[in-house]
Amino acid sequence: MTHIYIGGLRFEIVRENIHEYGLMRFDERQIVISSNVTDPSVCMTTLRHEMMHAALEIAGISHMRRYDEEPIVRAIENLFFPAWDSIINQTVNLRSP
Repeated sequence: MTHIYIGGLRFEIVRENIHEYGLMRFDERQIVISSNVTDPSVCMTTLRHEMMHAALEIAGISHMRRYDEEPIVRAIENLFFPAWDSIINQTVNLRSP
C-alpha cells in the first residue's frame, strides 16, 4: 500500500527511520511508519493510529482551543477498535427482533 484516502484527501504512506512508531504530517499529506517497525501487525496498528490523527485533523477537532488529541486517539484505538475487531470477526445479526 503506497497511499490511502481519508475524508477524500490522499495521504502517502512512507517508511522512514524515525524514533516514534509513526507520525502523521498533515501539510505534506503523509503518514510515516518507522522503518524500525518490522512486525506487520504493529505496522497496521501504527497505520490505523496515524489515520485517526489525520481524521481528527480533517474534522477540525485538532483546531479547538482546549484539546488534547492523543488521549482521544488512544481511547479510540484501545477501547473502540478492540471491540469493533471482535465484532467483525463473527457473524452479527442486525435484523430487528
